Amino acid sequence: MKREKVTMKDIAKELNLSLATVSYVLNHSEKEKISHDTRFKVLETAKKLGYVPNQSAKSLAKSHSNLIGIIVNIGKSVSSYSKQQALDLAGELQQQIYQSGYDTILSVTQDFEEFQIKYKHSLEAAFIIDIDEKALKKITKHYYVPLVFLDCDFEETLFYKVLPDYDYIIREAKKKLETEQPYLIMGQIINERLKDQIITHFRPEDIFINRSSANLKEFLSERVSQRGIIIGDLLGLQVERYVDNSNILVLSSNIATDLLLPDTKRIIVSNHQKAVIAVEILKKLLTMDYDETSNTRILLLPDPIAELLF
Repeated sequence: MKREKVTMKDIAKELNLSLATVSYVLNHSEKEKISHDTRFKVLETAKKLGYVPNQSAKSLAKSHSNLIGIIVNIGKSVSSYSKQQALDLAGELQQQIYQSGYDTILSVTQDFEEFQIKYKHSLEAAFIIDIDEKALKKITKHYYVPLVFLDCDFEETLFYKVLPDYDYIIREAKKKLETEQPYLIMGQIINERLKDQIITHFRPEDIFINRSSANLKEFLSERVSQRGIIIGDLLGLQVERYVDNSNILVLSSNIATDLLLPDTKRIIVSNHQKAVIAVEILKKLLTMDYDETSNTRILLLPDPIAELLF
């Protein structure tokens, strides 16, 4: 039997709210004073019931700003390697957004208190790169438009998160290196949950997090006979200066790069792949054209195109 189409009235009745309130939320209006909790309930119920906007709602969307925000959170002490990684991902997002017919505004911030300002630009939606759960709560208090998060993880199921499946990737990296106890070299990650997912695969004494006070050369000199996993191409480039590159594997974000030696082992979850998937998700969110039962935690496996090249 064909399921009857869910309407805004159905959502309003389910939540005992006015039709106007539901309409404001589903049209991502930021002008009306609707509480954070009410917005959440409307969006969750719309997803649960399988609401899809009608043609008039889609027509209304055409009068919007057509502007998508990209918010890069670099923190106050993040290394240049981590900044480069985030900005490269932002560039890939911009390209995919332009190809989808939208314009972008890029903001690099060290303090998410500034995030409220971004809504004055009448964004239709936003991508946020790396954020901790404390900052997430601050942002969602001002939640008016669809948000997609990249390279971070948290329990909240309403928002989509796009991130590498580090559990799978690190297991594969250990197989390629033929060792169960490699060392790890990585940049700083603001999102604690994601950082914990990575470091849990390594012994504490074998973990090097690149900070201004850390000495990479000294760390490597104590592990001459040990094999290692490096997260990020620029860090991989630096490690190649000190060790035999046959003993390392780089978790890379680029399909094609001339940074690393040609025979350095790599597993690639490309920023291009992340951007394509994230923008497709966002386009569905803007029209609410998605499966209400879908998982909002998108774990990425190695890029299938890159696997054919390496």
